[in-house]
Amino acid sequence: MPDLLPQLVRSPLFSDLSGHYYRFFKRLAPGAGELVWLSGALAVQAVLDGHSCLPLARLAGGLPFAEAAEQGPGALGGYRLPEQAVWEQALLASPLVGAPQAETALVLEGGRLYLRRYFAYEQRLAAEVRKRALLVGYPPEEIAAPLARLFSQPGPELDWQQVAVATAALKRLALITGGPGTGKTHTVVRIIALLQLLAGPEKPLRIALAAPTGKAASRLQEAMHQARAGLSVGPGVAEMPVVQAQTIHRLLGSIRHSPYFRYNRERRLPLDLLVVDEVSMVDLAMMTKLIEAMPDEGRLILLGDKDQLSSVEAGRVLADLCLGCGDGVLTPERLTTLRRAGVSGEVEVTATAEADNPLSVCLVQLRHSYRFRADSGIGALAGAVLAGDHQQAMDSLAQGNGVCLAPAVVIGGGVREDEERLAERLALGYGGFLAQREPAAALAAFKAFQLLCAHRHGPNGSLQLNLWFEEVLRRRGMIQRLADSIWYPGRPLMVTGNHYNLELFNGDLGIALPAADGGLRIFFEAPGGGVRAIAPARVPAHETAFALTVHKSQGSEFDQVLLLLPEKASRLLSRELIYTAITRARQEFELWGGDEVLADGIATRIERDTGLQERLAAGG
Repeated sequence: MPDLLPQLVRSPLFSDLSGHYYRFFKRLAPGAGELVWLSGALAVQAVLDGHSCLPLARLAGGLPFAEAAEQGPGALGGYRLPEQAVWEQALLASPLVGAPQAETALVLEGGRLYLRRYFAYEQRLAAEVRKRALLVGYPPEEIAAPLARLFSQPGPELDWQQVAVATAALKRLALITGGPGTGKTHTVVRIIALLQLLAGPEKPLRIALAAPTGKAASRLQEAMHQARAGLSVGPGVAEMPVVQAQTIHRLLGSIRHSPYFRYNRERRLPLDLLVVDEVSMVDLAMMTKLIEAMPDEGRLILLGDKDQLSSVEAGRVLADLCLGCGDGVLTPERLTTLRRAGVSGEVEVTATAEADNPLSVCLVQLRHSYRFRADSGIGALAGAVLAGDHQQAMDSLAQGNGVCLAPAVVIGGGVREDEERLAERLALGYGGFLAQREPAAALAAFKAFQLLCAHRHGPNGSLQLNLWFEEVLRRRGMIQRLADSIWYPGRPLMVTGNHYNLELFNGDLGIALPAADGGLRIFFEAPGGGVRAIAPARVPAHETAFALTVHKSQGSEFDQVLLLLPEKASRLLSRELIYTAITRARQEFELWGGDEVLADGIATRIERDTGLQERLAAGG
């Protein structure tokens, strides 16, 4: 049998870490053989690619790489994986692989090969979700009167926000999902108000708001403040506490240089209610640790858009929680309970029996967008992309109403006219921001326009775009670097790490501007409002933020968004990525790219291999 390591480490589909684990498994079980060592490396690479497991059926009988055919018949020395039954038999014969109850490095269950840690995460998360889905809250009759104060003028049709608020009181776990502008944050404000009314003014609730990144937490805080200011339901709500949003890492108490947190299964969070926003960005490991840290008597509200990009790390937790639940099954039994809780409005009930998955009665899909009108170009384009309808997407771009399509541009592609066209547009988009010298005004102005791209590296990647645009601005006299420095007044940056002493977190946006003493400082929005200044040398890991990847933009919103597509199709350009980019825009969205690349991206779905959905349905 050939030694696969030389080919494996040269393959663009494997990382150095997978090659390292190939060697590790070989040292751990020298007699196991190439198939077992390669299987372990494939399981590691699956996690690095965002999957929680390796389904053997997808690769059995073929070359171990999906793109192996493009490498020619000599790929991996012609090595071909066996059929699934033979493969499973060989794995289970190895000391590296065992059944779920075995103490082995790898776990084989239901045709899926797991690293034991991720197998445990799936098991623990599924068990916690099902347990919490079965916990009941307030009796429906107690909810009706205070709910009526929050929805004093119900319409003739069922208000799904009212359903979500009632569900959060009826259950101790509520999953609220919906697209942009469907009122998720406004719904949460009413949930907090309802729960505080039910608890009474003599018992202030212990509440926490959390999000995966600092930027998402900041936007959640801003949105909650705006929604709370517009809420007026009379006495009893004045006691509703003002809560500061924070990152999940900070909430759990991150321990420096450690994967563990201060709050965990053994030491629970001292909370009555936890609201987590942008759950689509939360990976399997973090969600497991978060839900295990919640006390059994506490309430957990999960918010997110299930159609957005999944987490960068392994898992697709939000999508798995929603799949199979019918976006919140509205059975006659559930509707009867909601009516007793004071929910009104007409609705057609299609389900005839309670769903087997107990999570179904905890899930609410918000359906009406308050941000985009029915004829909104952004809303129509986002819907067409989600439906996978390329022609309808092109029609929406042609019709306008806040969206437009521009020809492809490749930075470094040698067509100067194209680069100048993009430079003009970006200079216009960022011009108002660059003219600001007052920190708060500059931070506010930066939210007016954002350039997004699919990749971080390569042509049209964020790294190259930022360098190129900085040179454009320098030539035009719009920025002036300090001597022998990367810094200049007006440089926007996004923090890419966490610094707990400085309270700076991944996703935080800062602007470099002159301070009162004449020196340069990096200004960030302060948690309690206003701004704060940090010396450049103290800012943790960061990148220039004129161009952001769509992944980095999650949790943010901008008045105008320009998405620059890559030169050619890639596996990173997907329907979910394009949809996420579109929905970062509040008012206008521009797409610059080729028709064929767009069509390929819309047709490409992000597939993540997990067993969480089946565990939720089967009971863990």
